[in-house]
Amino acid sequence: MTLNKSQSAVILSFILLLVFISITKIADYDFWWHLKLGETIYNSGQVYSTDSFSYTFSGQPQFNAEWLADLIIYLSYRSGGLLGVNILKITIILLTFLFLFMTLKNMSRDKDTGFYAAIVTLIIVIFSIRFRLFMRPYLFSFLFVAFFLFALSLYEKNKNIKALYLLPLIEIIWANMSVGAVFGPMIFLFFVIGDVVKNKTNHRLVILLAIVIGCSLINHETYKIYSLLITIFNNPYKVTEGEHQPLSLQILWGYGIKYTLAYQILVLGSMIYFIFLKGWRNLYHLMLFLVFFTQSIMVVRMIDFFSLTAVVFFITPMERLFKIIPKPIFAKMDLINLTASIVILAAVVFSINSKIYAFGIGVKERTFPEDAIAFLEKEKINGKIFNSYSFGGYLTWRSPERRVFIDGRHRHLYGPEFYNSYFEAIKNAGAWKSAEQRWGFNYALFEYNIKSRRHFAMHLNSNPDWALVYWDNHSAVYLKRTEENRKTIDTYEYRITKPNFYDFSYLEEYLHSKTAPDAIEQINREIALNPLNQEPRLAKAFLLYYMGKSYYDEALRELKFALKLKPDLAMELSAKAYLMLEKGFINEAKKEVRSALKIDSEDAGAKNLVTKLKM
Repeated sequence: MTLNKSQSAVILSFILLLVFISITKIADYDFWWHLKLGETIYNSGQVYSTDSFSYTFSGQPQFNAEWLADLIIYLSYRSGGLLGVNILKITIILLTFLFLFMTLKNMSRDKDTGFYAAIVTLIIVIFSIRFRLFMRPYLFSFLFVAFFLFALSLYEKNKNIKALYLLPLIEIIWANMSVGAVFGPMIFLFFVIGDVVKNKTNHRLVILLAIVIGCSLINHETYKIYSLLITIFNNPYKVTEGEHQPLSLQILWGYGIKYTLAYQILVLGSMIYFIFLKGWRNLYHLMLFLVFFTQSIMVVRMIDFFSLTAVVFFITPMERLFKIIPKPIFAKMDLINLTASIVILAAVVFSINSKIYAFGIGVKERTFPEDAIAFLEKEKINGKIFNSYSFGGYLTWRSPERRVFIDGRHRHLYGPEFYNSYFEAIKNAGAWKSAEQRWGFNYALFEYNIKSRRHFAMHLNSNPDWALVYWDNHSAVYLKRTEENRKTIDTYEYRITKPNFYDFSYLEEYLHSKTAPDAIEQINREIALNPLNQEPRLAKAFLLYYMGKSYYDEALRELKFALKLKPDLAMELSAKAYLMLEKGFINEAKKEVRSALKIDSEDAGAKNLVTKLKM
């Protein structure tokens, strides 16, 4: 496959697509502790060996086989801030896809169909792995997997073993950057087995394979990096962490289809290759598929590595598909390339405007507890913290003097027993009390949104020993009732409204006791504590609605203000629709119902109104 001048425009358009997909604001919780580990290496001049970020595991051995990646991530940040981090990510992605493209070039048999089949394949791959493009050590594994595939395709093409001489060196670097380094020897092993069956292989390949396996052990953890293969099939965290969960119908065809559609296309194309094009005869390809496809089914996060390796078998059915196109069409090469470039550029625009991914440089808004930390600093709240799992990494970077209870290093530091005890403390008051007595924490910082419900200690809302003193749309702070904390609690405590994930049934006691007007007065004080927190406003609207028609206008004002704060919450729109219906504005009510269902087709309030309004 050789390129002509007009195909350069297609290549350039594809590069732009890769660049713009890579430019995203930081929304990854684990990025921060990797950044902090890198800073630790830079400042100390040595690889970390024990934990110094938490008070629960301080001094305990810290997994450190990814030290080089952590250092490079920090150096990119030190050089250019979050822009530097994005430049690093862009560079890794561009190099990854360069090696994938050259792999497909080596495999192609037709200069025209091969080129377009390769571009389409790679476009599908980038959209398949997009949900995993975080700046973490595993991103370097994308690059090294692509390099291994390229080197093996080059050897397969010309049978020159010199093409593989770089693999041991690459493996040493890889083994100190990511536990994904285990995939290097695995891919090479599959290739050698396939070559033995097919060609009675060159013995130098076997020797080189042994060297690569040995090189994978040249890291601070030696053989322990292979624990990835064990834990991936026996993962104690898969129940609670989305990326560790197995594939499900909801992930494939429910709410997750926007993330997995491209992956499903790759699976379908691979099945066509193995079943209808007799790809099963290629043992190397078959083993690649079986292992990485199985892993992607068992653990969602492995979709990315399946997608990268899938290029070597997806390309064949793709090339067959392009051969259906009549040859005279390829005579109009300039027109074809112009059209392809425009389509790819349209995908660039689509990528920038995506609501799922935050395009830009910096930190994604309303993701990290910056305002909550500012509150802790302003009120001089110190001591031992109990924090949400997801906030631990950010605390480690942003407020390192606050040693955390837990963070995202569940494979690097915290074991399953501790991880489970953390969830027990969140789920029930008894376990919380036991954890409090053992660890001595006196304040708590929780992530607060619908997705984080499993990480929120709801029982604290009725715990007389703890007071809610800070609350915004994505975090909450509780203080233990001590003499030291009394002044802060007296000033900031929320006494009526509670973080209850939009379930306002707890307010019914004020309606039954006819003390709702007094409660409204207190809620106004709580709204003033943080005017941009929408849930107290919704709590007020709830009480006003049930207090009678004379309060509808005031309730509607609160709802409209809350919608400005968070316009993508279906229950707010359906609540507004109820008020519109009560006021006799039928068409307006129907409009709000449609908007609510567009956001969440399962919203109970909106579905109930569909029946009432006979929509």
